Amino acid sequence: MLKKFVVLCLIILCTNALSFSQELRILSPQENEQIARLNEMAEVFLNDKDVSNAGKTYSQMAFIYWKAGRMREAIDNFITSADLYLQKDKFIEVRNIYSNIGVLYTDLEELEFALEYFNKSLTIRRKIGDKTEIAAGLFDVAYILQVLGYYDDAIKQLDEALAIATELKNSRLIMDCYQLLSLNFEQNGNIRKSKEFAAKAETYKAYLEEESLKQQFTTEVIETQKQVAKTEEEKRLAAELFKLQQLIYEQTQDSLGIAIKAKQDSLFYAQEISRTRSLQIDNLNKEKELTRIRLLEQEAKARNQQLIIGMVAIGLGLMVILAIVMLRANRARQKANQKLAKQNKEIVEKSEQLGSAMRKIAHQNQNITQSINYAKGIQKALLPKPGQLNDFIKESFILFKPRDIVSGDFYWFREIDSKSDIFKIFGMHRREVDSNQNKAPKKLAVSAVDCTGHGVPGAFMSMIGYNLLDEITNKGITRPDLILEELHRGVRFTLKQKETSNQDGMDMALCVIDREEKTLEFAGAKNPLIYISNGHVEQIKGDKNGIGGKNDDHKFTLHKIEVNGPTWFYLFSDGYIDQFGGDNGRKFMIKNFREMIYNIHQWPMEQQKEHLEKELKTWMGTKYSQIDDVLVIGFKLDFTSNEIKT
Repeated sequence: MLKKFVVLCLIILCTNALSFSQELRILSPQENEQIARLNEMAEVFLNDKDVSNAGKTYSQMAFIYWKAGRMREAIDNFITSADLYLQKDKFIEVRNIYSNIGVLYTDLEELEFALEYFNKSLTIRRKIGDKTEIAAGLFDVAYILQVLGYYDDAIKQLDEALAIATELKNSRLIMDCYQLLSLNFEQNGNIRKSKEFAAKAETYKAYLEEESLKQQFTTEVIETQKQVAKTEEEKRLAAELFKLQQLIYEQTQDSLGIAIKAKQDSLFYAQEISRTRSLQIDNLNKEKELTRIRLLEQEAKARNQQLIIGMVAIGLGLMVILAIVMLRANRARQKANQKLAKQNKEIVEKSEQLGSAMRKIAHQNQNITQSINYAKGIQKALLPKPGQLNDFIKESFILFKPRDIVSGDFYWFREIDSKSDIFKIFGMHRREVDSNQNKAPKKLAVSAVDCTGHGVPGAFMSMIGYNLLDEITNKGITRPDLILEELHRGVRFTLKQKETSNQDGMDMALCVIDREEKTLEFAGAKNPLIYISNGHVEQIKGDKNGIGGKNDDHKFTLHKIEVNGPTWFYLFSDGYIDQFGGDNGRKFMIKNFREMIYNIHQWPMEQQKEHLEKELKTWMGTKYSQIDDVLVIGFKLDFTSNEIKT
C-alpha cells in the first residue's frame, strides 16, 4: 500500500513539472546577461560596418529567445539578421533564417505569414541552385498550402518537388512527396489519385525499411567480425604468455632443485611448528570475525528499524499533505462549477439575445438587398443593353462586370449632331429652320466612365453622369474635349462642390466617330485610349484631371485620329488593370493588358470579349476576389466597308 502511494505522488509531481515546462518561461539571469552582451557586440560590429558578424549576433539572440518560448522576439531578431546577411549576399544563412521564421509562424498558427517566409526561403534556394534544397523548400511550401486548404497550389508545388527528387534518386523525399500528394488529392475529392499516390508511398516505405535492415545487418556483421578478431587475438596472446611463464618456471625449478633437496630435512621440523601456530592463529581470527559479524547484524537491525519508522512518518506526512491538497482542490472545483454554471446561464441568455439580433440583422439585410436589387433594375433600365452597340458598329463588344449588385462604372453611347449647334448651346431659337439640318449625317459618341466608388454610391454617381451626358449632347456640344469640360462643370454644380467638402467625380474616355470625315476624336479624363492600326499598337493618355473635384475649370486635350484602314479601338476603366491575382498577388497592369489586346485584336469581337473574361477569372484564381467594377469597350472601324451603320 505504501509503495502504491509513493508511486502515485511521484506521478503527480512529474505531471505538474511537465505542464510547467511547456509554459512561457522568463529569461534566466544568465540568458539576460547573454542578450545584453550580444546587443553590445552587435552595436560594435555595426559601428565597424561588419554586417556579417552583426547578422550572426542577431541570429544568436533569436535562438536564445526561441529556446525561452519568446517567438515574437525571436522573429524580430531573425528578420534583422536576414537583412544584414543580404547586404553581403550570404544566401545560405538567409535561406536558413527564412525557414526558421516560417517554422516560428507555424508554431504561432499564423499560417499566412509562415507561407510568406517559406516562399522567401524557396526563392533563395532557387538562387543558390542546390536541387535538394529546392525540393525541400517546395515541400515546405506545399505543406503550408495544404494546411491552408489550397490543395491545387500544394499539388503544383509537390509535382515540381517530386520531379527534382526523382532526378536526384532521393527515395526518402520521393516517399514524402507521394504521401502529401495522396493527402491533397483526398482533400480535393480525387480519391482515385489519392489511392494511387498512397500505394506508391507504401512501396517506397517498404523499400526504405528493407534498405535500413540491410544497413543494420551489415553493421552488425562488421561489429561481430571485429569482436571475433579481437577474441582470437586475445587467445593468441594468452597462449604466448602461458608458454613464457612455463619456460620461466622450468628454468627456476632446475636452478632451485639442488638447494631444496639439501635443506629439505632441516626444514621439515620447522614446518610442523609453523603449521601448528598457523592453526592457532586461524582459530583466533575466526572467533574475532564471528564477533564482528554479530555486531554488524545488530547495527543493521537497528538501522532497519529506524528506516521503517522514518518511512512510516514520511508516508503519514504525505497522506496528510495529499488530503489537504485534495480538499482544497475539491473546494476549488465546487467554486469553479458554480462559476461555470453561472457563465453557462449568461451564455444562454446572450445566445438568445444574439439570435434575436441576428434575425433582426438578417431581416434588415434582406430589405437592403431587395432595395439594392431594385436599384439594379433602375440602373439596368437606364443603360442601353451592351448588345445595342452592334446596331451602330457591327464589330464591337462591351464587357461589363460590376463588383457588387449595382455598379459605379457605366458605358454610354448615342448618335449626336455632326456639328456643334451654337443655338442649342445658348438656348436660342432659330429664325429659320434649316430643312437640311435634320438630314445631316450623325456622329457616334462612345464612352467608358468610372465613377468614384462602387456599389450604391457609385451607382448614384453613374446616374448623374449618364443624365448629364445626355443633356450636354442634346444642347448641341459634339467635341469630346468640350463635352468633358461641360460635364466637369455639371458635376460640380449638381453636387454643390463649391459649398460643400464633397470631392466625388469620375474618370472617363470619350470618343466621337465621324464617318464623313473618316476620323475619330478622343478626349480623356485620366483614362486612356488604346488603338491598333497597320500592326502597331498605340496608346493616347488622358489628361491628369478628372471630372468633378475642387477646381473650378479643367481644360481637356482634343486628339484626332485619321482612320485610313481597319483600326481597332479599346476604352476601359481601371478595374481590369488594377485587379490583384497571379502567383505573386500583383496587379494585372496596363502593359500586360495592352499586350493581350494586341495578341487577340484580329479575333471576332465576341471571342475577344470571352477571352478577356476568361483571362480575368484565371488571373484572380481562387485566392483573390474582384476589387472593383470592370468595364471594357472594344470596336473596329473600317470606313471602306459598312462597319458603322447610318
